[in-house]
Amino acid sequence: MKHVYLWICIMLFFTNVHATHERAGEITYKHLGGLRYEMTLITYTYSLSPADRNELEVYWGDGSSDIIKRLSIVKMGNDIQKNTYVGTHTYPASGTYTISMEDPNRNQGILNVPNSVEVPFYIESELIISPFLSFNNSPILENPPIDMGCVHQPFYHNPGAVDLDGDSLSYKLIKCKGLNGQDIPGYSLPQASNSISIDSITGDFYWDTPFMQGEYNIAILIEEYRHGVKIGSVIRDMQIIIMACNNHVPEIISLDDTCINAGDTLVFKVSARDPDANQVVTLTAIGSVFQLTESPAYFNQGISGRDSVSTYFYWPTQCAHVRKQPYPVVIKAKDNGAPVSLVNMKTIQITVVAPAPQHLIATPFEKTVFLSWDSTCNNAAGYRIYRREGPSGFVPQHCETGVPPETQYKLIGETKSYQATSFVDDNDGKGLKHGIQYCYMIVGYYKDNAESYASEEVCVLLKNYVPVITRVSIIETDTLKGKVELKWHPPVDIDSIQYPGPYLLRLYREISSIQHMTLIHSMPQLSDTLFTDSLLNTSEHDFYYQLEFYHSADTNPRLIDASDPASSVYLRLSPSDECMYLQWQEDVPWKNIQYIVYRHNPLTNVFDSIATTSEQTYVDIGLINGKFYCYYIEAIGYYDDTIFERPLRNLSQIACEKPVDNKPPCTPLLSAETDCIDVDLYWSMPYDSCYQDVSTYVIYYNKQKNGDFVVLDTINDPLVLTYKWIKPLSVVGCYVIRALDSVHNASNFSQSVCFDIDQCNPYRLPNIFSPNNDGYNDLFTPFHPYDLVESAHIRIYNRWGNLVFQTEDPEIRWNGKDRITGKDCADGVYYYVCDLREYTLAGIRIRSLKGSVTIVR
Repeated sequence: MKHVYLWICIMLFFTNVHATHERAGEITYKHLGGLRYEMTLITYTYSLSPADRNELEVYWGDGSSDIIKRLSIVKMGNDIQKNTYVGTHTYPASGTYTISMEDPNRNQGILNVPNSVEVPFYIESELIISPFLSFNNSPILENPPIDMGCVHQPFYHNPGAVDLDGDSLSYKLIKCKGLNGQDIPGYSLPQASNSISIDSITGDFYWDTPFMQGEYNIAILIEEYRHGVKIGSVIRDMQIIIMACNNHVPEIISLDDTCINAGDTLVFKVSARDPDANQVVTLTAIGSVFQLTESPAYFNQGISGRDSVSTYFYWPTQCAHVRKQPYPVVIKAKDNGAPVSLVNMKTIQITVVAPAPQHLIATPFEKTVFLSWDSTCNNAAGYRIYRREGPSGFVPQHCETGVPPETQYKLIGETKSYQATSFVDDNDGKGLKHGIQYCYMIVGYYKDNAESYASEEVCVLLKNYVPVITRVSIIETDTLKGKVELKWHPPVDIDSIQYPGPYLLRLYREISSIQHMTLIHSMPQLSDTLFTDSLLNTSEHDFYYQLEFYHSADTNPRLIDASDPASSVYLRLSPSDECMYLQWQEDVPWKNIQYIVYRHNPLTNVFDSIATTSEQTYVDIGLINGKFYCYYIEAIGYYDDTIFERPLRNLSQIACEKPVDNKPPCTPLLSAETDCIDVDLYWSMPYDSCYQDVSTYVIYYNKQKNGDFVVLDTINDPLVLTYKWIKPLSVVGCYVIRALDSVHNASNFSQSVCFDIDQCNPYRLPNIFSPNNDGYNDLFTPFHPYDLVESAHIRIYNRWGNLVFQTEDPEIRWNGKDRITGKDCADGVYYYVCDLREYTLAGIRIRSLKGSVTIVR
């Protein structure tokens, strides 16, 4: 009996360990309310396996798990069954949670998963609960994660992800996961004749082409984004079964992505054909457009035809369908080939665009413009108002939403409701300018930041109920007696009932600013339109002017309004080497489009025009240093309103300066050599004007790498490009050079060239000498040559440790005699200790030499 029981236990263990059934699956979730979510786990298994799971353990990612009962089984044929498990969970707080399931029984024989029967099946989905984002539902994957294909035929798949929240989805192939959610060791994508890939936007998977029959698994990571922020993900682990068969993939007639104006009906034809004669082709379509609660799309699902088939996609769109992300629709064509039915898939992206706001009207009032328009969609979050000066002629193209930057329109405001269909443009409280044509476009925007088509462009001019300055021109340049000529256009659109006469103009002026303006003149007649402002320092300052317009001047003058301020053109000169940099500025309500640069001609004593530019800078080259040059600028402009004279011409002050040599020579390129006795420096210069500008070279030396450079020498001949430093105390150190011109402009330092002790001969001692007065090796001295020794303290001992000789002379020069007795030391071995002080780039280095020397006579 005990033997039977043991046998049963062994069989049960073997069944649990080696039963193979998990083929594919994924986990999705939806928000129920608050922090509560419903999870759906779908697996596809081998239906004949004894390891059938009535329940699975799901880990919620917050440290807890639950056993989830199976809700349903669907037999798919070919020994495959679909299992659905549904569970709910309440999370403790906001956070990022990984919902996962791991089953030890992945099916055996998967070609791209080594020893797949021993590798657990693992899937996961990421749930992000954020207080800054609205709650999220994962996409639902409507195409099964198990499919079949043929050898040497392209394989197509699309998960058929439907995201009812309208979030942006991205797709990526990743490695299948196994134990504890880790990438499976040795996993690789299936081999392909050409390529294997997934479209990151549409999710279309394309395998071109399988060349070996068998079972393969791939994993697809589907990430969700909202307003550019990741809010969740789903991993699909799918199985592809490739068989040897004589069948060809059906073809879907080309379909393009498209846009549709909300409220219009989108209709397009879908056709497919099969290259194999007498096969039946079936068309289906998947997408969230078929699940909309309001006006869903229609497609004749499952329509079939022999050899070919056609039907129509039909969608009566509404404003409720407007969103930033396109709606993906996956068209699937499937044949009835045997033993494997092959499929082709094509994803169409459909963007529903909100219609443009209608009937835009712009009404000027004083220095503001009142805008009004009609709404087209009552689900808009609000409207964006754009403005520019002068018309652009922009008309949106098909699918072109919003107002593109190249139109030079600027966003000036927003409304916060679809019912807010008016806006007052007062230029942020500063008021708009007279004489300028202001153009407007309106765009509706939605909660997900989708935008409508732009409205029709509407342009308007302000009414001329105040004087408009047309000239602020310097007619005399002087520090005390300068003059500015002013001109303005009188007001013409005066409401004499609201603003009864008589009228009064007051002219104000300020230096370089519109703050704290000073009254300089009053004019009771509107016919006065000219004034010359005198006794000014026009050489050093620019001037701002403004006119105030009053009514009821005979009793109690009351301000109607003020003109837009306008300044003179102010020119600044920056002298440089044989050139002059000119820069000018002005602050005027009209548009200056061209500037003429004038320079004084000393031969004719008149100013000649030397350049015309639309910029506010100019460089005058080819000048002589030290010579005075004088300039002024003529600005040419206009108002959009043709009631004002054209062109408007205004002059700057006259400015004079001398070009100066302020440019340093080019940086020399330095190289060097040393024989550890002398140092040879070589340098070169570019053969151009910067070479010709050199008058002096200064050589610097630094005996330590991190020390300070000091002047080593100065070369006053620009043609000398070498220098020899003869027998310095030490060649160790760094060298740089710089070039100077005749006015002492200095170039940058050259690159540093350094020498260290390692580049020279080391200090070494022999191990034998013969002090027998024969003229050969009579003295104990170091090998020659040696370099860079500051000092050497050597002590020589006999074998009993008695000091027989010492010196601080690096040459040593021991003649083999005892330091005390003066007698010859006996032949034999003597021991020395030598403390060296050597020059290095890091400073003085102390090095100890220990060894022995033998006396042989």
